[in-house]
Amino acid sequence: MIPPAPLSFSTRSERRINGSIAEWLGRQIVTGHLAVGDAVPKEMEFCATAGVSRGTYREALRHLAGKGMLVSRTRTGTRVAAREGWSLLDPDVLRWFFEVGTPPNWFIRALYELRAMVEPPCAALAAERRTDEDLRAFRQALHAMRTCDVTQDSWHQADASFHQTVLRASHNPVLVTFEAGIRAAVAYTTAFRYRDMPKPHTRNPIEEHAAVFERIEARDPVGAQRLMAELVDTALLDSSGTTVADLRLSL
Repeated sequence: MIPPAPLSFSTRSERRINGSIAEWLGRQIVTGHLAVGDAVPKEMEFCATAGVSRGTYREALRHLAGKGMLVSRTRTGTRVAAREGWSLLDPDVLRWFFEVGTPPNWFIRALYELRAMVEPPCAALAAERRTDEDLRAFRQALHAMRTCDVTQDSWHQADASFHQTVLRASHNPVLVTFEAGIRAAVAYTTAFRYRDMPKPHTRNPIEEHAAVFERIEARDPVGAQRLMAELVDTALLDSSGTTVADLRLSL
């Protein structure tokens, strides 16, 4: 597949050109325009059409290979890898799914299923291990959520910061490795629920977040875990328009 003639990357720095090509290809992959098993555009043709160097194009391909989206073999060349190998929690991959249109239902369900497995136990650990610095971060996020509209990016980022702080406050170095992915997942699914759905939700779930914080502050791991599980389930319902039981049956 050859990019359309108007596509041009030649007016930017080398590093930004690499990123722009990777962005273009990443979007082609998540939309299915480049399907699993498809070969990427041929190097010479792409470079001639887009006005970029061969080295720049190869670097962009390496960037996507690092996210598990491309695989190179001697006889078949570079092709789109099986979806099971994609780094679906990579912030760039998450962003592409949400920026190219309505994400597929399987992707939204999978993100919430992951959050339901990770965040409630993290909230319990946070209740046992949180520091004064963690509490300040929670309060800052809650303040921003109270003072911003749910349709604003600033609210989505504050919500993401709250959930990110839950992971950080667990003080478990392995769980914290999910931090960037969970933050991105929360930010994009939140924007989808409160702004980009055909019928966006308008209720600010600040009190549910505040209730989780109160249990963390009170060093109540059981209460923190229970309320965080309810919070994630409610967000899942808001995004699906069905019941939690129905949605889990469809997984």
